[in-house]
Amino acid sequence: MVLKMFSFHTLQGRFFLFHHSSGINFSTMSFPFGKKAESDTKKALKSLIAHELKTNGPSHKYIYLVINTDKPLARERDYVPRIIPVPNRMAKASESSILLITKDPSTPYREPILKKGSPTEDLFKDIMPLKKLRSLSKTTKSLKKLFSDYEVVVADHRVHHLLPDILGEVFYRGHKRVPFMVQLAKPDGVPVKKQDKVEKCDPKYVRDQVRSICKNTFYIPARDGTITVKVGYVDSTADEVTQNIASVVEFLKNPKFKPAGGVLKHNNQIRGLFVKTNESASLPIYKRVDEKKEDLDDIDDE
Repeated sequence: MVLKMFSFHTLQGRFFLFHHSSGINFSTMSFPFGKKAESDTKKALKSLIAHELKTNGPSHKYIYLVINTDKPLARERDYVPRIIPVPNRMAKASESSILLITKDPSTPYREPILKKGSPTEDLFKDIMPLKKLRSLSKTTKSLKKLFSDYEVVVADHRVHHLLPDILGEVFYRGHKRVPFMVQLAKPDGVPVKKQDKVEKCDPKYVRDQVRSICKNTFYIPARDGTITVKVGYVDSTADEVTQNIASVVEFLKNPKFKPAGGVLKHNNQIRGLFVKTNESASLPIYKRVDEKKEDLDDIDDE
């Protein structure tokens, strides 16, 4: 299975999400760091899943991969999720309650998205312009209701940068429900004066982005040496979660997936990998051997 991907950029060249012209071939992917690490990963996952089932019974809780790195990935706060493709689906867009946030007014986007027969006709639970979102965000109570009403929040890339100040800690603390970025139409690549610009919306393009967001996982560069990524559920199999972990690590290490991926190739090498749930202890699945320590051990042995 090969997943094809696409990307988009701002005028300044900064990437926002998505995906790349070269795909990931999951069927030929081997586990990073070798067979022992793969075996240790499966053992740790089986232990974690068994513990959760014994302690809390069957559930659909997230399993997280925690990656410790030599250096932080970000110097400043970053609120843009980067999509990581995985072979085993995290969720379906058709089974998720999704909120779309647009610039004002929402009419140029709402009409084509909700039009009968449109690919996005039943995709969103609600479409909300920025002005309405601002009015709803004036109290913590209304923000908490907004949080509980939607499992996924996506926003027009032109207003995405405004959302941290509007949605605040209710959505952003611990990356609980950070909005994803989408483009409502494919970029033309031709500069147009603001007064001459026609607001466009491509429902199929929107649907494809949202499907990718729901199906796959993501990471947000942190200012400490830790990356935390959802890789499965307690009711997933150890094999399924292991396959997703392999894909996540490959994406983050391999420079061919830049700019969203390939971030751990040189200055941010992986020190250790762990798996956990929200409530559990972290179980180690890989620890990098310190080469300098190994050299000293060899000298002592002599």
